[in-house]
Amino acid sequence: MQLIELEQLGGRLIKMLRHLLQERYPEVDCAELGRRCNLSEEWWLAQGHNKLVSALMLLTSARDFGAPAIALELGDLAELSDLGLLGYAMLTAANCEQATNISCHAFSDASFLVRARLERAEQNGLICFQLTENALPIEQPIMELCSVAAWRYVQGILPEGRTAVPDYVTLSCSAPDHAARYSELLGCPVHFNSTRNTIALPLHWLERPIPSGNEQQLIACSHHVQQILGESYRSTGIVPQVKRLLMARPQDCGFKLENTAKLLRLSPRSLRRYLEQAGSSFRQICLDVRMELAREYLYNTRMSLKEIAYQLGYKHPSNFNRAFTDYYKSSPLAMRRAHYASFQQV
Repeated sequence: MQLIELEQLGGRLIKMLRHLLQERYPEVDCAELGRRCNLSEEWWLAQGHNKLVSALMLLTSARDFGAPAIALELGDLAELSDLGLLGYAMLTAANCEQATNISCHAFSDASFLVRARLERAEQNGLICFQLTENALPIEQPIMELCSVAAWRYVQGILPEGRTAVPDYVTLSCSAPDHAARYSELLGCPVHFNSTRNTIALPLHWLERPIPSGNEQQLIACSHHVQQILGESYRSTGIVPQVKRLLMARPQDCGFKLENTAKLLRLSPRSLRRYLEQAGSSFRQICLDVRMELAREYLYNTRMSLKEIAYQLGYKHPSNFNRAFTDYYKSSPLAMRRAHYASFQQV
């Protein structure tokens, strides 16, 4: 997640924090809260950089200002759209394991706070969190925010939605006075003073496919998706229709002509003919969609090349690397490095 997306996430956290304080803690003086954090008295309207840092400062201060469970409640408002392009990637992943790994990337991208990874245990998939040194002074609110938000992201890709609950959660911090609120929001036993920070989900969930077809939720996840498709969301031509399906329902299409034709209520022969009449082909459209998404993942996430390849349906990363290099006349790694170099010069 690049700096600009971290700033967007910080801006969303500030807006949600302001909403929470207004709705649930009207006794908290927001102007005084801003002064204590050396921010504007109307901090929710302030412009400028370091919004994520400001959000965390405000969150920590609000806990001491009469809202002790505010970090948990802020995490409860998390939605996949908060993750931008990574939220889109989660919704279009092949299964829960792949999507959860992407979610872990979302936390790890903010590397000055939290690192997360998915592990397989004997009976559970374990989402493991480790705080960096920068986060240790505000360990409890960060873990409260991350633990609930991470689970909300996982729930966002499960058919059960918010009714899905972990088997258990373990946290290394001590139990606060509002410890019961953890179990209320997560719906499972929460163990404090543990050696690790983990969220345990049933192991068999990792193989579950992600429900597809929620086009509006996909669009909400990132402006990048809208930019990639451009007029395709409004045009009725056959090429935009195919491109839209490949973007919105990649698991159902499987980048296969037969599957896509069925979704369009056409025979494969008819779809092939219509595309030829439009001066295109199904193979070319698939390649365009994959390469456009690949470029966005390279530019706007830290997903590895192997993970991007699997996300786009390539069984072997070498095939993805070859296709990308032929398409852009540059390898994926070279393009990512060049983009990061230009971004740092801005």
